[in-house]
Amino acid sequence: MPRQYVTELADALLAEPGAGLVGVYLHGSAVLGGYIASGSDVDVLAVIAEPTDVRVQGRMRDRLVSTARRWPTIKLEMSVITAATAADLGDCPYELHVVVGDEVRAVLGAGQDGDPDLILYAEVCRRHGLAVYGPPAGQVFAPVPPARLIRAVRDEVRWGQQHGHLSYAVLNACRAVRFATDGVLCSKLDGGQWMLARRSEEPVIQQALADQRQGRTRPMTAEAKRFVAQVLDELSLHVEQAREARR
Repeated sequence: MPRQYVTELADALLAEPGAGLVGVYLHGSAVLGGYIASGSDVDVLAVIAEPTDVRVQGRMRDRLVSTARRWPTIKLEMSVITAATAADLGDCPYELHVVVGDEVRAVLGAGQDGDPDLILYAEVCRRHGLAVYGPPAGQVFAPVPPARLIRAVRDEVRWGQQHGHLSYAVLNACRAVRFATDGVLCSKLDGGQWMLARRSEEPVIQQALADQRQGRTRPMTAEAKRFVAQVLDELSLHVEQAREARR
């Protein structure tokens, strides 16, 4: 994944005078490992100084989409948030979401509800994010409280159970168990390998790993559904333990 691509996205935001760019951070599989050019998204989180209105958000969208389209083989998933949100996620407000790949989707944040996906994006940035522009991520993103983080991990597994294909749902469940066990945020491939070493009796993990490496998607099987449901039960116990610890 060419760093130049993300540098050009940063330049696009720097060219918008209303943005007040603070930093641009690469996260996801590009920094955790497991990035596959044929199938992985490039995940980017940008931080700007202050909230913007719909006009500025629209101009940021247009600049980012135009830039991303110059790299037609790369799939982009990018969010823009304020420095205040990076320091305290609160209800997870955002300025802009942009997805550019086989299709283009963009949501302006003005008037929208917050996006809880930002909980994990921000924490991965804080721990592992690559600063393409701006200060190190650890100076911009505050730690997410553990109880909130484990809930977000569980909710992501639940989303995968309901909407994901086999490799996504199974490997996402694997890395969630790793996080609940030892606090590590890792790639889907690393999570699958970690889980396979502990539960070698689960052939669906091997199947998911093979699919992920080959960029292949298939519908959830009965075995995959059983495995993910079992993981969700385990995660719910961790969520309850985290809740009790806060009392």
